[in-house]
Amino acid sequence: MPLEHKTHTVTAEEAGRADLILKAITGRSRSQLRGMCMNGCLSINGRAVTEPSTAVKEGDVVDVKFDPQRKYRETWLGKFQAKSPQGKFQCKTFSVVFEDNYLIVVDKQAGILTVPTENQESRTLVEEVSRYLGGQIRALVVHRLDRETSGLLVFAKQSEIAGALQDQLRLRAPDRVYLTLVAGIMKEDAGLYESYLATSKRLSRYSVENPDGGEHAITHFAVDERLAETTLVRVKLDTGRRNQIRVHLAEADHPIIGDRRYRPNLSKHPDWPHTRLALHAHILGFQHPVSGEDLRFVSEMPRTFQIFVKLQRRAMNESAQKTE
Repeated sequence: MPLEHKTHTVTAEEAGRADLILKAITGRSRSQLRGMCMNGCLSINGRAVTEPSTAVKEGDVVDVKFDPQRKYRETWLGKFQAKSPQGKFQCKTFSVVFEDNYLIVVDKQAGILTVPTENQESRTLVEEVSRYLGGQIRALVVHRLDRETSGLLVFAKQSEIAGALQDQLRLRAPDRVYLTLVAGIMKEDAGLYESYLATSKRLSRYSVENPDGGEHAITHFAVDERLAETTLVRVKLDTGRRNQIRVHLAEADHPIIGDRRYRPNLSKHPDWPHTRLALHAHILGFQHPVSGEDLRFVSEMPRTFQIFVKLQRRAMNESAQKTE
């Protein structure tokens, strides 16, 4: 069932606590509203809401996206492993890279959604990170990665911190670099893709020329290594639109290996038997909202990538030997 999307502008008479407005909009109990907050369903003025009782004033815009059939109970899902001998928390879906009183940076595994969709998935990264944090603190979504993409994500522990980090994203301040393997040999050493991304009825994205027809998207790319039939590429984002990297590379006739949505006829490769995308959030850098410190985190190339690159290098060497 599709998500319901409701927007409400607070009047002078309604100013005060948000929960009364949210209850009128959704018909949900306070406990369910807290569960919706945990799942990233609620925002005020574009910022994630950690508690339904958040104060609102006249003119504030309350935005709610939720599945009307889902109960959104306050439950925490996911089974975690013990800490590693080095003390680093690990589980099957993420590992903790950095944590303080304000935010947490995790290294996401491919195969899990960041937040729920209209398909009512019971297991998402925001829920599992929230369970790790405990019942008193909930992970607040700042940005997202596709289900089959791995790598670095930051979650906030307070709504003010989430808003500050989202402001940095809007100002294109964070450093976000991805590693990806694409079909074909890219000719240019580096370049830029820029377009406006629209959404089809099936939720696929595509570029349009009219600025009014889509979201502005800017993707920088640089070739790391040309392989046998593929290219290892480093991608840097100015904007973070949904499926942005996938669409721009596919429209350039270099779809990401393993992409079953965009140019699947070209993205298949016999050396890539995985269901995941060959896309990894490699570097994440931003300014700490409280201390002002510049933080930079690196997640190394996944083993699946390393094996694929090794096979491609071997194929190149064998081809070169045949031509000698």
